[in-house]
Amino acid sequence: MKKTRFTKSLPSPKALFLIALIGLCAVGFTILAPPFIKVQNLYSMVLNASMPAILALAMGIVITSGGFDLCIGHTAGFASLMCGYFLRSLEMGAVYAIIAALFLALLIGAINGLIVSKLGISSFIATLGMQFVLVGVRQWITSGDSYRANKEIRSIAQNDVGGISNLILISIAILLVIGFLMQKTKFGRKMHFVGSNIIASEYCGISIRRITFLSFLISGAISGVVGILQFSRLTSATINIGDGWLFNAMTIAVFSHVIFGRFMAQGILIVSLLVTMVTTGINMLGVSSAWTNFVLGIILLSALLGGKYSNHSRKKKEI
Repeated sequence: MKKTRFTKSLPSPKALFLIALIGLCAVGFTILAPPFIKVQNLYSMVLNASMPAILALAMGIVITSGGFDLCIGHTAGFASLMCGYFLRSLEMGAVYAIIAALFLALLIGAINGLIVSKLGISSFIATLGMQFVLVGVRQWITSGDSYRANKEIRSIAQNDVGGISNLILISIAILLVIGFLMQKTKFGRKMHFVGSNIIASEYCGISIRRITFLSFLISGAISGVVGILQFSRLTSATINIGDGWLFNAMTIAVFSHVIFGRFMAQGILIVSLLVTMVTTGINMLGVSSAWTNFVLGIILLSALLGGKYSNHSRKKKEI
């Protein structure tokens, strides 16, 4: 059966199956823990899902270009810590501290991009090495000190527009911009092409080095923004801030890529909401947090298997 423009725009069977599973989980948690469906709880879940989703965008961009960025969490944490350092130790104004911290995050992304694109070193090895560099540098600069955000920094997270937190609005804006960049522009199409077939991309005249470098540069910039937003939200930055942010971002980005078949900002948002929903639901039920990963694993594997079965059945009917 010939595919129309409408059918091509429909989500994949895996994505549809995942959305159905999310709906079932929401109903289940509502039955077992009625406060789950309260507006305030739903708002909190969206707020909690926003930062992992944005950090997963950084990972998703690099994955799309055929690489891997293992230092996004440490880059974000480094930006948080250095913003506090500039603010308190160097007594910079809030705006200058934010700009300086974002510049450092951008510099980290640029260094990663140069190492991978120019020297040909594996992105896995290069970014893993950068992790250790950042851990050492932050200890050397701050001597293990923690820093509190001032009123201007805190206001970023505490203020809202029409009752909607600035964090949610900023996250939506970033999702829309990156989604448009990756799915609607020539640059985004080139990045998808490079990630799917690097040899064919070279024959087509696409600069592999340029695409690779820019993917890490964008990843560093996004990580820096997440770091500033988290500093504002948490109101302080400790020496180990960001150390645990990689796992969630990587989980969201990888599963989104597998389930939706390609980079999709909306796919990353859906998976991030799923992770947050399951975590919140498990906590509200009062059971061990060890069940969170188990339930997430079952849901994501079910989406993959169910989608594959649905796709296989559809192909048989077409034959």
